[in-house]
Amino acid sequence: MMKPVYISSASVISPQQHFEDKGLLQDIISTDDGMMWVREPNYKGYINPVAIRRMSKLLKMGISCGMNALQKAGIEKPQAIITGTGRGSMVDTEQFLVSMIENEEEVLTPTSFIQSTYNSINGWLALQTKCSGYNQTYVNRGASFELALFDAQMLLNETNENIHVLVGCFDEITHDYVRVKSKIGYWKKPLPASKDLHKHSDTHGTIAGEGSAFFTVTNKREQALCSLDAVKMLQDTDTGDVIDNINNLLAEHNLNLSDIDVLLCGMNGDSRQMEVYNQLSALASENTTIANFKHLCGEYDTSSGFATWLAAELFKAKEIPETLIARKGNHTGIKNILLVNHYILNSHSIMLLQSVQ
Repeated sequence: MMKPVYISSASVISPQQHFEDKGLLQDIISTDDGMMWVREPNYKGYINPVAIRRMSKLLKMGISCGMNALQKAGIEKPQAIITGTGRGSMVDTEQFLVSMIENEEEVLTPTSFIQSTYNSINGWLALQTKCSGYNQTYVNRGASFELALFDAQMLLNETNENIHVLVGCFDEITHDYVRVKSKIGYWKKPLPASKDLHKHSDTHGTIAGEGSAFFTVTNKREQALCSLDAVKMLQDTDTGDVIDNINNLLAEHNLNLSDIDVLLCGMNGDSRQMEVYNQLSALASENTTIANFKHLCGEYDTSSGFATWLAAELFKAKEIPETLIARKGNHTGIKNILLVNHYILNSHSIMLLQSVQ
């Protein structure tokens, strides 16, 4: 079993708020068109204004979010940069493909192609921080961010030196992406208001989202927001297997479900994917608060990054905003948060985060 690692800073750009906002989920934004676009901050404090003109939204999101996470931790140069993305820059990819078709594969400008590569954000972050260390981008659909976190945990477990790893995720939506996914019945019809997503969990489909989240992760406990004790990914498992894996993971850390203060669930409103969450809710004790998050960010490959940011903020705030609560528990504090997420049918992930207070 690996030792825990510590999250010393967390930054987010999401449909609800970004790193410039004060407080936690103060003004909830709802949409009724099935697409939750991010609220963008002022990027000029983190990216050269000349370079901004040539960058896509995803590049600006990822770079500024990563730099803000480092700034919050007081770190100028991380020892490693590890990220996860399910789709990379969809806008640049689409622009390059359209340009290739329209120009009949001749006289193509390379900008969109260069910026569409999955590791372009990592490269920019490395250049800006002068980080020449380990640099990795994971592209594995719904497990991308979890793999980045798991890699960071392994890296930090290999050394006793005090090192800092910048871990993050980023994904965006486009109208064409939503149109393609609609052909396989991925979105709800009719579309509910996003804030009411979980009231419509008796029908198929979900809503689309996007966002970026970055964390400074270290192996030292001092001044940390919380600890990340375990990350587990499951593929092609049924509900019973997921529940067994959750119980086994908790047992490895001398815990059980009754010790969990907040069960943060990735329910996305799709009735086909509710069984795990329904069983977990039934098994959870009356002390456990059951919370949802996808009505705030939508469904996307790395939505667990938004949930991890939420968990870190809950430890800091020591209270749970009403908009998250599906069932309020009787716990007196927030010591243990269990994050359970899924992406497309049988892909699940489990994270255990604990207070360091």
